[in-house]
Amino acid sequence: MHIRLLIRDLALIIIGMLIGACVYHAIFLHQIQELTMRNLDLQDKLSHYQAENEDLIRYKHQSSVIKSISVHIYEQHKQDIPAADEALLKKKLLQDLGGMKGRSVFQIDEYTKLIEGLLTSKVYTNINDHDYTISVRTMLVAEGVLHVWVDARLQLPTAP
Repeated sequence: MHIRLLIRDLALIIIGMLIGACVYHAIFLHQIQELTMRNLDLQDKLSHYQAENEDLIRYKHQSSVIKSISVHIYEQHKQDIPAADEALLKKKLLQDLGGMKGRSVFQIDEYTKLIEGLLTSKVYTNINDHDYTISVRTMLVAEGVLHVWVDARLQLPTAP
């Protein structure tokens, strides 16, 4: 009888250790995931600021040109776009709009028509296994910065 109690207590201690280890592991993995997402966000910001710095140095003596581009994404229909998808989408949009840097601010009317023609209902594929449709909402140039507001809508997969 004394051995049964000892075995039962030992089993409870081992089960408690296993449950504690599982909880600790879950918390640890959650922290690692948060750090990874923060690291990706910071790397994206760093590359954006480095590119913006190079552009500002390149165009510092020209006051009437577009020196940098800022993209703002709106989610239509209250869809939550994951932060990683939004960062990749902004990166692709900045690549597509990169040709606007160094252009004259006084000819912005010609460029807006070109950009709206290129980005109206454009589909960006394979952004973390999702497809997004982009349409330009508003464009504004202030102090050499082209601000572009776009609507992003998740493309639903179509049946074959």
